[in-house]
Amino acid sequence: MSISKWLACALLLVCVSVRQSIAAPALQEEQYPPMPYEYKYDVEDPEKTLYFGANEVGDAEGKVVGGYRVLLPDGRLMTVEYTVQGDSGFVPKISFDSNANPFGQGK
Repeated sequence: MSISKWLACALLLVCVSVRQSIAAPALQEEQYPPMPYEYKYDVEDPEKTLYFGANEVGDAEGKVVGGYRVLLPDGRLMTVEYTVQGDSGFVPKISFDSNANPFGQGK
């Protein structure tokens, strides 16, 4: 097959492909309502000074409420509580406890 015939075939194939993609309707992604869910985990290891965890709950309307906490290397406990609802995005409230005693020592 000569180069001119090969180029003509390639051009024809491209034109047919473009025409098909223009004529084809756009696929619509199905929209499903939010599914309720809940999770939680905790890690506590006094020997290695590890303390962290998280929890989150999502409801059928799409609202999410959760939080996480971690014992920082300087001994403070950082806690983040957050909500996500609609277009509000991630809205956190961050706090630090300087006198953290997460392992229950001295009780």
